Amino acid sequence: MSDNITFIPDRLNEEPVIYLSMTNSELKAVALLSVGFWVPVSLLMSLLSGLGILGLGVGIMLAFGTTYLVGKQLRLLKRNRPKGYHIAAINAWLEDHKLKKKTMIRCSRTWGIRRTQRGG
Repeated sequence: MSDNITFIPDRLNEEPVIYLSMTNSELKAVALLSVGFWVPVSLLMSLLSGLGILGLGVGIMLAFGTTYLVGKQLRLLKRNRPKGYHIAAINAWLEDHKLKKKTMIRCSRTWGIRRTQRGG
């Protein structure tokens, strides 16, 4: 028997999907961004209204809700698309809304070969 593995499918080297079509790294990024946004906002609102610690619970619940909604949107975006499509689509959206510097080439043109028929 040989010790070589002749065929390894691509899916063995991919990060597994763990929640609503999000991989572990995507889930961590979405959860950290949503907690980083909602907890300070809800704490500020609750301190202004005099409810104090209630804002922490509300912020965490809003972060869970945001993670769920982002997961559902990513599931729709990833369905029947090639690997990495969602990253390019998000970058294109950010460029369209001027939230990111334009780095993608997204124009469609036809190329001519500039040949002419010579009589002969």
